[in-house]
Amino acid sequence: MKKAIVLGATGQLGCYSALSLSENGYEVIAVGRRNSDGGFYATKGIEFIGGFDIANEKSFELLPNNYFDVVVNMAGTMPAHADMNMMPYVQSIIVGAVNLCNWMKQNGSKRIVFNTTPSDVAEHWGTTEPIDDDAIRSFPKNGNDHAVYAICKRAATDILEHMKIVNGFEPCVFRHFMVYGWHPDAYYYLNGEKKMLPWRYMIRRCINGQGIDIYGDSSRLKELLYIKDFAAAVVRAAGTHICGIFNLPGYKPYSLDEMVDGIMKTFATEGAKKAHKPEMPDTPQILLSGKKSLEVLGWKPRWTWEAACDDMKQELLSNPVELMWGPIEEADKIKN
Repeated sequence: MKKAIVLGATGQLGCYSALSLSENGYEVIAVGRRNSDGGFYATKGIEFIGGFDIANEKSFELLPNNYFDVVVNMAGTMPAHADMNMMPYVQSIIVGAVNLCNWMKQNGSKRIVFNTTPSDVAEHWGTTEPIDDDAIRSFPKNGNDHAVYAICKRAATDILEHMKIVNGFEPCVFRHFMVYGWHPDAYYYLNGEKKMLPWRYMIRRCINGQGIDIYGDSSRLKELLYIKDFAAAVVRAAGTHICGIFNLPGYKPYSLDEMVDGIMKTFATEGAKKAHKPEMPDTPQILLSGKKSLEVLGWKPRWTWEAACDDMKQELLSNPVELMWGPIEEADKIKN
């Protein structure tokens, strides 16, 4: 049986990656920063190692120093869960990447799956054309909370490319926007300030019979990548030796109108209505090309936004990761 280890397994991307790898025949070890997963992974027949800090070289003593067919690194500080302090990004992403590479060199593991941010191609934003996977990378020059994050992700990606040259590593790096999936925690941080995710705010309003306002041009397009398509990309990458940076777009670009319609069809209760506010600021339209992911990696998104909304509703009702992530907030519960 092939072996996989997933770092960052108490977060959403790592969790669904670990579950999907296990469902596809891998013997998986899930590794997280939290000391406890609440017993969640044991219910799935997956070993869990907690209390792991990728920025701390000594933390790697917690891991088995064995060969793994694939190492999935979804650990590291994200702007959505952090303040404006630069050091956590540097430590968890860049230092973490170096620590992980050193550990992989010791045990002979070569294949690694990592992810980066579309902020590393921010200089290509502002066009209606999908951005190429191999567009020249940089970072946002606007001083926002994604600048240092993009710098660090770019550096870690370059370190993996260096390790490919000098040690035969096989890095596969995914670039994607927000990955949509149900989670009991509906909040994020913007420039250090805690806010509710806009799409989760829409769902909550629908559940509670309130309306949704669509700001600006409702024909603007968005990438809506579902968590289970992301996990499928991880499984696909794990089963190949293909290297490079690959965009992960959604099933198709959806307009704001289509996004809201999908949410309302699944979650709206009596009284919930949609209202357009064209006088308000437009949502940025930034699209990713999926050509290389399809033609080179062999991955294609399968989940339409409508199907994703229906699946998220089922996960809202069942809360499958409650042992690790906790209960659903009262305001999100569907009232029969």
